[in-house]
Parts: sequence; structure tokens; C-alpha cells
Amino acid sequence: MNETTVGVGKMYEEFRITQLVNETLTTVIEKVQTNHEKISTKAKPRPLSAINEEIREYDQLSRELEKDYRRSMRIVDDDFELARTHWIQLQKSNKQGLAIRGCFLTMLEKYPQVRPIWGFGKRIEGRGDETWKPEIVEDFYFRHHCASLQAALNMIIQNKDDKSGMRRMLNEMGAHHFFYDACEPHFEVFQDSLLESMKLVLNGGDSLDDDIEQSWICLLQTIRLHMGEGIEIQRANYLTQCLIPKEMEEVRANWMQVENYGFRKAGLLLCQSAFDNYSELLKTHNLSMTLPIEANKTSDSFVALSDQIMQALDKTIQSYTPEEGFLNLIQEIKDFVIKFLVVEVCPPLIRKSFIDGLIHMLCKILSIKHVKEDFLHIWKKVYRVMEQAMVANIVEY
Repeated sequence: MNETTVGVGKMYEEFRITQLVNETLTTVIEKVQTNHEKISTKAKPRPLSAINEEIREYDQLSRELEKDYRRSMRIVDDDFELARTHWIQLQKSNKQGLAIRGCFLTMLEKYPQVRPIWGFGKRIEGRGDETWKPEIVEDFYFRHHCASLQAALNMIIQNKDDKSGMRRMLNEMGAHHFFYDACEPHFEVFQDSLLESMKLVLNGGDSLDDDIEQSWICLLQTIRLHMGEGIEIQRANYLTQCLIPKEMEEVRANWMQVENYGFRKAGLLLCQSAFDNYSELLKTHNLSMTLPIEANKTSDSFVALSDQIMQALDKTIQSYTPEEGFLNLIQEIKDFVIKFLVVEVCPPLIRKSFIDGLIHMLCKILSIKHVKEDFLHIWKKVYRVMEQAMVANIVEY
């Protein structure tokens, strides 16, 4: 946008302000003249309630004219200007922190499956919905995380006008969050929770109206988009580089022994251990997101799932190439993800349960009594490769 265009825009803005003020004054004067004509010299003084009602009508008219002006002046590529102005206003009224704390409390209450992501979330286990809130808002790590998010949001909003710079910054933030086990749907949870928090805790002049809320939605959707890009980029890097050829030689040698043992028997070992672990973890964290498959190794659904998991692990290991790592796995595992997509589970607990089940199965088949750290580390990466390929499909699905 050149200087001439900016100048014309400012001139038009000043003209519209003047025009709206004149229109408002004209309307007010006409209203007063109309009322004056109805009043005779013998008329009694008007009651205070009638005067207050007229003032309210004028205020309502003024607000409607202001909204019309804001809509007419909305710049297409600048949809979050109202969100920025609102955020600055919250800083002046010292309510940014209140909105952020409310956002985290909403997430922890409304989406219990995300609790195990944070240390302070894990401490909610076994507690009633209302008993943990007063305690957690005083937790050092909770307050630190709220402050970090508030600072990040300030940084994003301050860089709003530098589109390419903001996108790079959000990409980097997304890539950083990949290593905290964040994935694209988490940003949607954050968006919903922040908006709900603002509606709950802000009032008076700080509250959301329709236009400000829409501006926040535009901003948060942009944050979701570009942080999601960062996660996707980091996921591709991870799938390409997480394991080296020498490590894969060891993985394939171990896997050959599993194949000789029999995928069916190995899968039942893995899944039985994983299901047992998951059930215990749900009890520990006071969650009720049980798997919708009967944890009985003689049931058809359990056997089918264990077979598919072993096939998915086999595809994961076989898909590796020294040049591209596991990059092709996303497409190769797509059918499994669509067929066995499970939504109402707790991802961090599922991961821990199935990693423990995988290690239990390998130790039994390979006759390992004492697990070495490097062995554990390599197979955790194998599982995470399969998990990230699934997540990529779920996001696209």
C-alpha cells in the first residue's frame, strides 16, 4: 500500500467521522424539535424516567452508527486490528492475565484429556472439579506457563503488521511445540478456551462484542494455521532424521525375531499389556476415556486390533529408507488410521501405555531381563514415528 493510498484512506476516514457526527447531531436536533412542538406552555415538567429513556435511545443510536462506521472501514487484510486494540485495553485494565488463567482453567476442566501434558495438570488426578481450581492458580508452574503464553500473545500481536515476520515466528513456535507433544488440534482447543474465558471473566467495557469476537477468531485462526505449519515442518524433519541407518539395523534385527515368534502372539502380548497400563493410568488421573474395544484377548475386536497394530508397526519399520527416513509412512499407514480412528482417548496416556506394552513384548520375545537405555530410546522413537504418521493423517482426515 503506497503513501497516496494511505493518505486517501485517512482523508476518507476523517470525512466519514465528520459525516457521522453531523448525521447524529442532525438526528438529535430533529428529535428535540419534534418533542418541543408537542410541549405546550401549560405542559407539566417531563418525568425523569422519560428523559432517561430518551437518553438511552440516543446512546443506542450512537452505538449503531459507530458499528456501521467500523464495518464500513474494515480493511480486508487487517482483520485483527480490533483484537489488538482489545488486547491493549486489557493490558491497561490489568485483565490480560485474568483471561489467560481463565483459558487454562477452561482447558483443564472442559478437555481433561490434555491434563497429562502439563505437570500441574497431572496433579488434578482424583480431585473434584471445584477443589483443584483455588490450589492450581497458586501453583508456580501454572503461573509461569500463563505468563509465558501472555508474553507470546503480546509478541504475536506486536508483530501483526509484519505478515511474513509473524508467520516465521509462529512457524518457529509451532516447531518448538512439536517437542512438547503438541499437535494441530491442540490449537483449536486453545482458541475455543481463550474465547470462552474472555466471555466468562471480562465484563463492562472490556467484554467481547460481536465485532471484537470475530476479530479474535480471525487472529486465533491465523495463529492456528501458522503454528500448525511449524508442527508439520518439524514432523517431516523428525520422520526424516530421527533414526540413523545403524539404529535401524538393530531395529530390523529385533523385529525379525518378533516375526519369527509370530505377529499374532506378539500383538496379543503388546495390546494386553498396553490395555492394562492404560486402565491403571486412567484411574490414577481420574479420567473416564476408556477404549471402545473390549480388553479381552479372546474377543474378535481385540484380536483384530492387535493384528492391525502389528501390521502398522511392520509398515513403519519396512518404510524406512536412508535417504528419506520414514517420510513415506504417512501415506502407507493411512488405511489403518481411518479404520481404527479413536477420538475419546487421552493421547499422552495412550502413548505411555503402548510404549510400555511394546517394550514388554520385545523383552519377552528377545529374553531381555535388564533394558538398556539406548534400546529403550530407539524403540520409543519407532513408536513416535508411527504415532506422528497417524497424527498427520488424523489432521488431514
